[in-house]
Amino acid sequence: MKILLVDDEAMHRALLEDIFSKWPEHKITSVASGQAALDLLKTSGQTFDIVFLDIKMPGLSGLQVLEQLWESPLHRSLEIVMCSTLDDKPTIIKAIELGARHYMVKPATEKSVAKKLQQIAKIPDASVS
Repeated sequence: MKILLVDDEAMHRALLEDIFSKWPEHKITSVASGQAALDLLKTSGQTFDIVFLDIKMPGLSGLQVLEQLWESPLHRSLEIVMCSTLDDKPTIIKAIELGARHYMVKPATEKSVAKKLQQIAKIPDASVS
């Protein structure tokens, strides 16, 4: 799978990159801001299967990125995993309302990432009738 990691904290990106390095079948791209993620997704021509998207970032927050992604039909097939140290109900509900189907509390562990990937693999493609 092609995976985009979006987190302003280098430590969190490095942690996820380290976890994914154990599964060489995944191709990882990392960016440090919401704007960089939008630029990559909307203008680079690159495609991704999954986006691990941090919520609290300077500039565009993960929720703002998510909102902009869902305005474009080209990105509705993305599996978005919102990642945050925030574990409060209002934040999770807001992420779901904006289209996220997954939420993961940081810091990530190999077990939590593997579980999330298994959940994603079981979700049927909504565009197939």
